[in-house]
Amino acid sequence: MFKISSITLYSLSGEEYTYKFSRGVNYFKGVNNTGKTEFYKFLDYMFGASDNVTNKPWYFNFEKAKMVFEMNNISYCITRTMDSQRNYLAYYKDHEEINEVINLTEYKAKLNSIFAKGEYQTLREIKNFTDENLTYRTFTMFNFLGEKRQGVTYNFLDKCSDIKYYSKLNSVLNYIFNNNFEKIFELQNKLLKLQKQVKKLENTAARNKFITEQINDNLIKLNAPKPFTGKNKGEILNFINQYKNLNDVTSKKDAKNIIDLQVNFNSIDEQIKVYENRLGDMKQIQNENENRKKLLTNLDALLEENQVFDYLVAPLKSLLEELDDSTSFYKYLINDKTIQDLKLKRELLKKEIKDSSNRFKIFTVEEKTKSIALIEEYLSADINLVDKELIDKKNTINTIKKELKILQNSDDPKKLKEMSNYITELYGSAASISDVVQEDTKQNGFQILYFKKGNVLQPVVKKLNEESEEEVVNYYVGSMARHTLLQLSGYLAFMAFMLQEEKYPLIPLLVIDHISKSFDDYNKKAIGKIISTAYDKIGKENLQIIIFDDDEYKDLGLNVDHFENLVTENKTGFIPFYSSK
Repeated sequence: MFKISSITLYSLSGEEYTYKFSRGVNYFKGVNNTGKTEFYKFLDYMFGASDNVTNKPWYFNFEKAKMVFEMNNISYCITRTMDSQRNYLAYYKDHEEINEVINLTEYKAKLNSIFAKGEYQTLREIKNFTDENLTYRTFTMFNFLGEKRQGVTYNFLDKCSDIKYYSKLNSVLNYIFNNNFEKIFELQNKLLKLQKQVKKLENTAARNKFITEQINDNLIKLNAPKPFTGKNKGEILNFINQYKNLNDVTSKKDAKNIIDLQVNFNSIDEQIKVYENRLGDMKQIQNENENRKKLLTNLDALLEENQVFDYLVAPLKSLLEELDDSTSFYKYLINDKTIQDLKLKRELLKKEIKDSSNRFKIFTVEEKTKSIALIEEYLSADINLVDKELIDKKNTINTIKKELKILQNSDDPKKLKEMSNYITELYGSAASISDVVQEDTKQNGFQILYFKKGNVLQPVVKKLNEESEEEVVNYYVGSMARHTLLQLSGYLAFMAFMLQEEKYPLIPLLVIDHISKSFDDYNKKAIGKIISTAYDKIGKENLQIIIFDDDEYKDLGLNVDHFENLVTENKTGFIPFYSSK
């Protein structure tokens, strides 16, 4: 149950104007330059968009706006001012005044709690599944169909032209179309336990390392023949007992000349620096190549849709292969074992230089006595060697992460098929009143397939191949009107799908700006037919639609529940206090 009830605008000079809304379809008519698109954007602003309205001339004499809306039989009043950090949100009771000022972050957090189903359980599930903080603001990508990107069927959600939303799209779609939640959450719990165990083991390993280093630092002072490894406690104790009894002990082998060690160390260190500089250069080249590859892949996909550009496809594929080759070389470079061996040898040389430096120091009896006491004290501590267990658990964690990635990216074919069938049903519902839709639906095996990868709406038909066998092939609908109807069907299908599942932080609202622009007089009514067909499944009480356009709503085949003209005797557009002067 959702409905925006009203929006009241206030001017700096004390004027006010209220727009009323009803359940179902709300239609606002206005010719050019009457603020239709601004009103469209303003609804998003009221629901927490970060747009800076202070620079827009429409808001020259604007002070604030109040919106009253109902969600699940509870009414709320939200207020935004020209200062983004001065906002208000409260339950709406008998027009009581709201006094608590909240900043934009708090404002969005409160709205998030309103639109998240089951309090925060849904948000926790989404966070666990996607490993991202996806809120109702992310899901506004399904709420707004603007004028500029109408007719787009590849990455068809209007807001996803903004990288801020596009970067979250794949995570959202993975969550919507996944059917492995039980297995994923089971693996995530297992992963969490393993990560806690690894942390404890790492603490133990760090403690062991500290004890070992302290023992070996003191053994050097006694000129011990062997270092402590964690496994030779008895051997070290035997050496200490002999040393205390002034018995002969085996001396360490002569160490290399310290100058030779330093020369070797500097040589290896220089080789590593050269390699790391080269690696940095290659990484930059690789990033550039990855960006080129993404652009070329997108261009290749676009060109394949039009046979006129066939001559461009082959060179693009050749370029992509070259970029793949450079990627393979880069991966080989970063996996080069030689450099790992050099780094290990550098650490060993560093230790040997330190040991050799200590060998030439003269320690007093008091210092040696103190070293013996410290060695005995550290040896009395229990050392539980955990290196192998730590490696095994880290390997298990990596395996689980890979399995999780595969499960999170896998799709439920049944859900995708249901989505495709419903989009086809919505589009086909307009066949009786639209020539273009009727022409498409008459094609043999006509269907609109939804592809999650790329968020694509692709019409297909069945045709006979050279072997006289039927096969499914892409069907290209050329007109912008057809594409816009496909896009509208996609929006409504997503709304129906998500509202039915009741587990998404979604505002049950669809706002459309100037959808009639690409239609001729004979096909405009297809818009209203598709919307009314969607309402048969969704219900007007569950989804509110707001449309801004310059045509008469009857020409679009719409049965509206509220109509208002943006231009009246008392105002010239969306903001009644606005004056072009």
